[in-house]
Amino acid sequence: MQKAKALLFDFDGVLAKTMEDTFKAWEAVMQGYGVKIQPDDYYPLEGLKVHEVPGRLFGRYGREVPESPEAVVRKKEAYYLEHHHFELYPGVLDLLEEFQNRGIPMAVVTAALRERLERSCPPGFLERFSGVVSGRDACEGKPSPAPYLLGARKLNVSPEACIVVENAPLGIESAKKAGSYCIALATTLEPKYLTAADEVWGSFQDLRRSKRIGELL
Repeated sequence: MQKAKALLFDFDGVLAKTMEDTFKAWEAVMQGYGVKIQPDDYYPLEGLKVHEVPGRLFGRYGREVPESPEAVVRKKEAYYLEHHHFELYPGVLDLLEEFQNRGIPMAVVTAALRERLERSCPPGFLERFSGVVSGRDACEGKPSPAPYLLGARKLNVSPEACIVVENAPLGIESAKKAGSYCIALATTLEPKYLTAADEVWGSFQDLRRSKRIGELL
């Protein structure tokens, strides 16, 4: 196993407690089309390119997407930005600062659209990272390895030298296909959904208990 040199973080459900508000946005928009979705309809899709989500959600209820996926996504993004309550998980800032102080390269690799990140994150938060891969940057979305391969390239390290921190099955699959070591956090899904990861912990603060993270620190 190659020595870890860098960290790649998913965003929603890993760094920020945003999945609940994201689901509420999808729920409100889908209800406008007469479809009542459940959390289990959406949470396993986290990491999918956002414009692919409408097809999956409508498809679960035997419906075709009634207008362009782009139009549905615009409504979802507008609802989210109007109603969200941004919150980082406990311990995020302290641990990120520790990684920064030790000169460990870090990047965000997310399906979230860059505009949403820039408009909802606290000032200066994204500048903590040497690279950001957002929803339109990679040629394919998770579970393709493309997002994490791009994240590793932005840090000028091999994907095998990266530790990925994820919270969703599609993201875990993406990380493993890229050749990275993957730690999953059971923040939005039960551990039974995350068994493909190399490690599973309950919270961001638990990362300090990982031996692989310990090697970096």
